[in-house]
Amino acid sequence: MSLLEVAPERAGVTQRQRWGHYFVLIYAVLSILIGINLRESSLNAVVQYSNSQAGIRAFYPQGWLLDSEGDYVFRVRDMTAPSFKTTFQVATEPLASTASARNAVDLLTLRRSQLSAYQILSRSQIVLSNEQEALAVEYAYASTDDDPFLSQLPRIVAGVDIIVIQRGQAIIITFLSDVDSFDRNYVAFQRFLDALVF
Repeated sequence: MSLLEVAPERAGVTQRQRWGHYFVLIYAVLSILIGINLRESSLNAVVQYSNSQAGIRAFYPQGWLLDSEGDYVFRVRDMTAPSFKTTFQVATEPLASTASARNAVDLLTLRRSQLSAYQILSRSQIVLSNEQEALAVEYAYASTDDDPFLSQLPRIVAGVDIIVIQRGQAIIITFLSDVDSFDRNYVAFQRFLDALVF
């Protein structure tokens, strides 16, 4: 016959187990912080655009389509947007030495008057991040698809033009977005505008 010795069960955790719990909690918090940092850096990733002839350098969101073949210095569009493609555009217009930002606004208004239901919502003087004064014009219009095989209702597009007079020309920075996503996209435009050098 054999004897069994029953030892009393220890209550509580050892010092080693306690440190293990602390390290797991610290590791979990660090993993969450690293994950948030990676997410933010991928969402806010930018690509540099530089045009030495126009004297413009900008950082636009990564993954957006760059176009510099039109009557503007460059334009970037978010082609993944489900409705109207969010657009940032920089253009220059030569002006007479006596012309003001108001003249550039009138020129833009004449050009855009062909847009359906074009309406200026507000005009205001603003100061850019580089301490330069500019004129901001907010407007809206109805956008329709050019495809005759698609029948859908027009979309309301909201836009902002920032007009700066510099070196005898008007620098026109344009933001266009679907009215439903305007506020969310305006944050990206503000970052674009703050990093723009001209």
